[in-house]
Amino acid sequence: MKKIEMIKSHREFSEMIQKEKYIKNKEFTIYIRKSIYDFSHYGIAVSKKLGNAVTRNKLKRRMRSILDECKKSLPNNQDYIIIMKENTKNISYQELKNSFQNLMKIKGETNETKK
Repeated sequence: MKKIEMIKSHREFSEMIQKEKYIKNKEFTIYIRKSIYDFSHYGIAVSKKLGNAVTRNKLKRRMRSILDECKKSLPNNQDYIIIMKENTKNISYQELKNSFQNLMKIKGETNETKK
């Protein structure tokens, strides 16, 4: 994932979490908004409750890898904040990827998000 595609500022994270719609399952909560650019931005958040820095960074690396593989199937004009939940630290990479793809597939089919 390129640096230009990442959301890092606390202000943007807070703004999206407070104002935007979301979808969720056991492993993720994903906030989605329309982007003003022609490409998507991604933010990944992992709580300190999930473990030490090594564990959290491993989860973020896995998520970035999944995003790199799935980018082509996602719309180009949306920004995403992905919050990883407690269940993510105990499952394999493939299960994590399947969970993310299923969640995005459900979002695409129903186009229904909660607010």
